Amino acid sequence: MTFGILSTLVAGASIMSLASASPMLSARATLDTGSFADLQRAAELSSAAYTGCTGTAFDVTVTKSLNDATTDTQGFIGYSTSKKKITVSMRGSTTVTDILNDIDTTLVTPTLSGVTFPSGAKMMKGIYSPWSSVHDTIISEVKSLIEKYPDYSLESTGHSLGGALTYISYIALAQNFPDKEITSNALAAFPIGNQAFADFGSSINGTLNRGNNEGDGVPNMYISLPYDFVHYGTEYYSYGTAISNLKCSGERDLMCSAGNGLVGVTPGHFYSFGIAMGAAGCASLL
Repeated sequence: MTFGILSTLVAGASIMSLASASPMLSARATLDTGSFADLQRAAELSSAAYTGCTGTAFDVTVTKSLNDATTDTQGFIGYSTSKKKITVSMRGSTTVTDILNDIDTTLVTPTLSGVTFPSGAKMMKGIYSPWSSVHDTIISEVKSLIEKYPDYSLESTGHSLGGALTYISYIALAQNFPDKEITSNALAAFPIGNQAFADFGSSINGTLNRGNNEGDGVPNMYISLPYDFVHYGTEYYSYGTAISNLKCSGERDLMCSAGNGLVGVTPGHFYSFGIAMGAAGCASLL
């Protein structure tokens, strides 16, 4: 399944009004050059999940590749000695099964080992099903790596569907390993749950960044009626360079995704912090 087919199918299924039932919009973003390098690294690792890197993915030594045949869920787990991080990276959409998950907006009450969800928290089935298929494997491998590298922090990332999976990975990892510092970078992600779910994500003791690219309509999917799904975390909006990198304010900043007037898969969706998704390889060429 090519990105071109993905664009046609998902965009066609997700066009909706930005105005109806959306949170109040305003423009408050500021330049933030300092965050760009870490977000670009997250984009590289997210691209590596598309590539299917084994052995190494940039600075990460891969210890387990994820591949659930039933839900077609892929990614990798590993560790970075240079960053002192244990890494979970999830692959975005490339197949029909992935696209069906992207558009399965049925709300379900999630149940995951090691996670205590608050009453009323619901998430879309299209994200719950693929994550739950690999959840126990991920938690087991991360636990094993923590035993080997007890001073390492945790990180998770992914692009598009992988970014949406990063939303739940952030909660799952933080709840299962409450003593570990965690930073998650959900790139080009659509929101995956209701207000109670987003409030739960916001309450997690860690850092959740939303990294979005100029001209990408995917972050604007499912925010309006009949869905009213809610983002959480801090949004960063990329024009591909550090000197133009924006730190956004609130869930819906007009200087960022909320203001680009786009919904669904658009050309800007396939880039993230200067990285072409799926084209970056497994190691830096520098």
